Amino acid sequence: MLEIDYPKTRSSRDYASNLFISYKFLNDIVKTLTGKTVKAFIDDFVIIEIKRYLVTTSLSVKEISYKTGFEEPANMVRFFRKNTTFTPLKFREQK
Repeated sequence: MLEIDYPKTRSSRDYASNLFISYKFLNDIVKTLTGKTVKAFIDDFVIIEIKRYLVTTSLSVKEISYKTGFEEPANMVRFFRKNTTFTPLKFREQK
């Protein structure tokens, strides 16, 4: 579900609702399996997808931001930097 829906929503409550379980139950399951909260798990997945686009395509940061569900490229850049300490362009240059 996450692979398909992450461009539409990164809300852990939306995923819980779609699975017909409570947010707390989903969070407990994900924490048991991964040691992370649902939000952290989703954020990590989105970061991996952004990195994949940066490394395997020549798409611009703007195009990648729209493909990964961000309405504004600046929001994706901020999200990426917060989670990796690099800007998307710096990450692309290093790889």
